[in-house]
Amino acid sequence: MKLPLQYISTLFFILILLTANCSKVPQRVMPMQSAVDSMKMWYEKKQVDSMKAASQRIADYLDKHQDDRSEAVRKLRMTWLSYQVVKFMAIEGRPDSALVYADRELQELDGMEGVDRQYVLTMANKADCYRQLGKLDQSADCYLQALEKAASTGQEDSTKVALMLGISTAYSFMGDYQSSGIWWKRIGELLGEMDNRDQFIYYNNLGNDHYFQQHYKEAKECFKTAIKLVENDENMRWDYYTSVANLGEIYVCLGVADSARVLIAQADSFFRKVNFPPALYYLETEKIELAVLEGRLDDALHMAEHCEFKDAVIPAGKVLRLKAEEQLMLKIGNCKAAYDRHIQQHILNDSIQNENVRMQMSTHLMQYEHDKRLLEQQATIEHERLTGRLAWALLTVALLAIILLVILIWLRHRRQHVRDMMVHRQIIAMRMENTRNRISPHFIYNALSHEMLAQMDGRKVNLDALTQLLRRGIEQSDMLDTTLYEELQFVDYYVSIEWQQMTKKILYVKEIADDVNIHIVKLPAMTVQIFVENAIKHGLRKKGEHLTIRASRKEQSVLVEVIDDGQGLDTSYHEHTGIKVVRQTIEMLNEHNSQPISFGIENKQSGCRSWLLLPDNFNYKIETV
Repeated sequence: MKLPLQYISTLFFILILLTANCSKVPQRVMPMQSAVDSMKMWYEKKQVDSMKAASQRIADYLDKHQDDRSEAVRKLRMTWLSYQVVKFMAIEGRPDSALVYADRELQELDGMEGVDRQYVLTMANKADCYRQLGKLDQSADCYLQALEKAASTGQEDSTKVALMLGISTAYSFMGDYQSSGIWWKRIGELLGEMDNRDQFIYYNNLGNDHYFQQHYKEAKECFKTAIKLVENDENMRWDYYTSVANLGEIYVCLGVADSARVLIAQADSFFRKVNFPPALYYLETEKIELAVLEGRLDDALHMAEHCEFKDAVIPAGKVLRLKAEEQLMLKIGNCKAAYDRHIQQHILNDSIQNENVRMQMSTHLMQYEHDKRLLEQQATIEHERLTGRLAWALLTVALLAIILLVILIWLRHRRQHVRDMMVHRQIIAMRMENTRNRISPHFIYNALSHEMLAQMDGRKVNLDALTQLLRRGIEQSDMLDTTLYEELQFVDYYVSIEWQQMTKKILYVKEIADDVNIHIVKLPAMTVQIFVENAIKHGLRKKGEHLTIRASRKEQSVLVEVIDDGQGLDTSYHEHTGIKVVRQTIEMLNEHNSQPISFGIENKQSGCRSWLLLPDNFNYKIETV
């Protein structure tokens, strides 16, 4: 079965949506805004050289800031990666390179907030790369993953339709026409809700499906409809000429040479103007087929021998060319010579393989004879040394018994050590759970009393903070570590409840440095909450007006500080249960890490400072074996 120019009919509109989605650059990298705008403009105009120049400006900027992991630079990098996917897949026809950049873009998206739509579009482009590479099972899988993400995040119907088109197209190229038929039917029911671009993709790719099944008349009607949909749209000239070339191939298959010649010439003129070698390679193949159809065998042979676009890399194009040339050779009567050369090569390969097998068998036979003689000699020697070997055997058994006994003793001590560690961990976990459960009935009673008094005074009652605090306390009851984001949310709820029960107004501030990603930084659960409780209980209830939580980078670590301007710790201060549990938990975790967590509580000129230094790549798993 032939794979015609339809194979490169990708979902280009997804790429355009993707680039439009990335067109605005964050304020921090505004000097690159003009380069991004230029790159998008040149892509839409298909000015490849200008687009590459704008892209290079951004690449140079990113090289200079390759260690910058701020959100602004990451978004710029994501924009640039999107354009690389566009360039390699839609312009240069190199889906293998496009796939590499799509994977890099997915890695860049990992951990970023508010990028669900971007993730879906990138997965769709990755699926299209797989489709062009002939990895149709992986293509369908990527489309299905993207569709599931789009549905779960409530994205617009146009995106879902685009993904369904991709799924049905992948099944078509896979030859699973039963599955593709199901998806084409589902999409056809939504045809009235699609815009021209979606309808074009539907008819063009449905035409592909009919073509692969050799339903050429049905394919012809689909491609003619697709052409009518975009013939007056200047922004879709690329799509228009893609379907023109597809229809030209159909006319070749139907034997309508005149119509095929006109359409192929039109498409060839356009793709030469925009310099798109993959399409020109396909069109050159169609010209060979057309020449064979018209009986111009000399012209066909000349085109086959003087290929103008030898570097086209899409596998389907090479397969089509080989099959077209095979038909040409049959027409000119050279099939016997080609067949003879094929047989000669096959015989030569078989001869080499048989010779290798023969030499391997000979080598094995000689090795067998050598081993046999060696065994006979060793048998004689072993018989003479039987008594001595028996003694050595007894000694060896004795040594093995001693070694086994030592191992058993070591294993017993090891098991005991493991049990001790597990008990120690359970004790710490129970203490942590007890600390987390310090939202006691008395505390709850005070909070509820406060809300009841508020109701009696005619003020608005709000138990949301208390509810959230209880819920998060339950969720973290069996967690040894958490993210800084989750910890700060927990502290927010805790502080909001404490503030309601205090007679004076306290200013609560969080200062998070730009280079600290609170969604990634991990720390022992409840640590900051315990520091905050300590600050309120021993400082701010009696004196002070400010409570600050600060997170900043310090070399290869993150420093988290809780600072108040209260009365500070007096000389009679002793660690309460929460601080003791923090200390014991950190000591236990530090046993399994070369670079330990450190923390402290100290008075400053006015108030108290509690701090926690968290090394990067700290391992919070406690190995027990």
